[in-house]
Amino acid sequence: MAKSDKRKEKKQKNPCNCGVGKRLKTIRIRNGHTVRYIAGILNLEEDSYRRIEYGINSLSADKANILHRKLGYDLNYIIGGTSMSVEQEYAAASDSRVIHMLSEVIHQLDAIEKKVDGTCREDCGKINN
Repeated sequence: MAKSDKRKEKKQKNPCNCGVGKRLKTIRIRNGHTVRYIAGILNLEEDSYRRIEYGINSLSADKANILHRKLGYDLNYIIGGTSMSVEQEYAAASDSRVIHMLSEVIHQLDAIEKKVDGTCREDCGKINN
């Protein structure tokens, strides 16, 4: 295939990229951001960013990270289409996973309590002397 034929060939949309692009556009519009603004933050040409929203190009991990760090975009929603709060995560977890998480919390609280008790004993000893 000649070079001129390759240029004329239109890139096909990837279904996975389309979902990500659609969610990016939704968030961008919801936050009142323009294509120019987002492209500038990502250090992309406007057309390059549009191709991501159209599902032709994929959103790279480093660009997704920039959107999250600089604008607070929810990557769970952008990439996977879901957004989970901590409460939802616990609700979705299996019983054994919740028990494991809670036992870790209890273990950490016990360690904190021991540390606090030790500090209080030291302080009380200083006061009594």
